[in-house]
Amino acid sequence: MTGASPDECPERGADGKIPDRWWLEDASDLGAAAAVEPLIREYWAWAGEELAGMLGRPVRADSAERMHRAFMAELPAITGPRGRLLVARNTEGIVGVGMLKPVDDVTAELKRVYVRPVVRGRGVARALLRELLDAARTEGFVTVRLESLRFMTAAHALYRSDGFVETPPFPGSEAVSAGLESAAVFMELRL
Repeated sequence: MTGASPDECPERGADGKIPDRWWLEDASDLGAAAAVEPLIREYWAWAGEELAGMLGRPVRADSAERMHRAFMAELPAITGPRGRLLVARNTEGIVGVGMLKPVDDVTAELKRVYVRPVVRGRGVARALLRELLDAARTEGFVTVRLESLRFMTAAHALYRSDGFVETPPFPGSEAVSAGLESAAVFMELRL
């Protein structure tokens, strides 16, 4: 799996410190997938708080748990044939995650590309994205799609920089099924 050499990481992070070394690992088996559960819960807590601020109202107390259960139900597809679950690690543990979920023979969906705030700005999200896109190409997918909440503007910029364009909502969208279509951005990339 690819990793970050000192040349791939900025000399200094946003906090002014020299970034730690990090690397990517394939965690595409159900046993390894359990290791990302705390990071996914962290993602839901962060996203729920940001979403509440964006909507100007609290989100339902059980929303994070419902979304987490839905995600866990998707793990077999993500860890199965043609799917990918990648983690970014440093010496402290898992600091990022990204997933590729097969939708059909020609379409895959990016899921939960999330990097802990402490390592943001150091190329981790870009490395996860590019590795997932390479996997999609290797697996023969023609289109990769994603949905992201509107407040995730840095993520949208990253996706656009790799060629993603906005699209209408797609079938099976989590945001649409949760009644949050207006709070989401939908994108796709033709490989």
